[in-house]
Amino acid sequence: MANVEELLSEAAAGRVGVDQSFLQQILDQNDPATILRFAQGPHEKDRIDLDPLLADLFRHYGTRAQADRDLTANSLSDHDRAVLDFYVGMIRREPEDVDEGLIQALLPFGVHAVAPLLKLYEELGEEQGSDIAFLLAALRARDPQVLALLLDRLEYDAADGAFCLGLYGDSDARPALEMMLVEVPANEVELRREIEYAIGQLSAPKPHYEPEPFDICSEYPKRALPPFDVLDESERLALFTSKDADVRAGAAHSFFNQELSAKSRAALLDLAHSDPDPSTRGEAWASLGDAVGDENAEAAKIRDEMIAVLGDKSNPVEERGGAAVGLHAVADRDDVREGLEALYAEGGQGRVKALDAMWRSLWQPYAKFFGRHLDISDPENKDVGLLRQALRGAGYFRLTTHIDRISSFFDREEPYDVLREDALFAYALAMPGETTRGRVKGMLRKIDELAGLSRDEADLVQFALDERLRLHGLAPVFEAERREEHDHEATAGSSPDPAPEPLPAEKPGRNDPCPCGSGKKYKKCHGA
Repeated sequence: MANVEELLSEAAAGRVGVDQSFLQQILDQNDPATILRFAQGPHEKDRIDLDPLLADLFRHYGTRAQADRDLTANSLSDHDRAVLDFYVGMIRREPEDVDEGLIQALLPFGVHAVAPLLKLYEELGEEQGSDIAFLLAALRARDPQVLALLLDRLEYDAADGAFCLGLYGDSDARPALEMMLVEVPANEVELRREIEYAIGQLSAPKPHYEPEPFDICSEYPKRALPPFDVLDESERLALFTSKDADVRAGAAHSFFNQELSAKSRAALLDLAHSDPDPSTRGEAWASLGDAVGDENAEAAKIRDEMIAVLGDKSNPVEERGGAAVGLHAVADRDDVREGLEALYAEGGQGRVKALDAMWRSLWQPYAKFFGRHLDISDPENKDVGLLRQALRGAGYFRLTTHIDRISSFFDREEPYDVLREDALFAYALAMPGETTRGRVKGMLRKIDELAGLSRDEADLVQFALDERLRLHGLAPVFEAERREEHDHEATAGSSPDPAPEPLPAEKPGRNDPCPCGSGKKYKKCHGA
């Protein structure tokens, strides 16, 4: 078994996933000193930020200060002091995003944490200090500097300051809170309620602190694959020899919709021929779809092999499904269509994969397969994977007659709540209305009014509306605006560069360069 430092280094490089099995290997070695040494080392070249994991590990092992939160700061061991410094460093790096786990990790340090947090607050200032003020209040360590800070906070942000003072529980804050209450107008009901509650908390008994139980393994998934997107080609190819079939399948999938080098294509073909796991073979065939639309002898050979795999019903559905997805670029061929329709007719996972291949093909005759799967009252349509492909097809084939069914997935309960983003994307593609560059901003506003978009969801819908424009042979709007904004920022204060050439207005062919400027073929980028 690898030692703790090797395990953490592999995770930081992205070559292993952080899951319960990974954690157990670390915990079995019971080596917090090595964890601390790793945490204190240089991490500029790390691909994965392990700070949250390291904080959880330190919290798991606990601190000697936990037994008595009123010890003097000088009583901290060197190890505990270093752990405290690590926590404070995490807050310094992201002062406005201190999560609950880090708060619970810091609280056992009690008075020991006061001085470094006060220093950090002074360093960062009031604007970034909300979470630090909360932590100082939650520690409940009586200190005139803390009280002064929280009183200043009350003047800076009355609601936030009142909440923190109530949590802190020092009766010396009463005059300031009562004066603030007098100054707040009667119509500011919520703020008055916050201040009144804080005043009431000053008289409440000081609660006895008990650290929350912490089961570190429950915080992590049972299974997590490596983050393949941070690995280079050679590292992903090396994972083809992993003993873990899920890792091999994931590594093969990481090449999907990518321009394949000769080395990668050969390795994927070997995996498709010889891997003992049908899911891995299927993912390899799917990723080999990079080649099937090309016109050369090698591509024709791979294409014929994939068609044979799809058509052979003795092959496992996982392998046939992967071949189906890989063949989406030639799904209008009769032999591929017959294989897809046969796979669809089998139902289950075969149907999911067939629909996946169909919508990727953008071949209009396949549009008829999707609308029937948007009704979850039909027992056949309960599978989330099937519904996801149905939504994608409904969007790309612009099934406007099913727009109400698409929007019904904006606010579904579990397990269908995970389909909200798919529904938003499909709605943006399929919503009624003429597709022009001048109308897409109005479409965005309408979707926002209908669904209440978060910032990330708004970005997703903007991308979908740009995709809609591309499918109509028009240049994107939102992407172009972001590019112009970026160019403006980059050239501020200098002579402007010549205006970029306009994006092509005609719809690109599947083998043409993608108009988004990625350098990939359209079929492997936005055409996918």
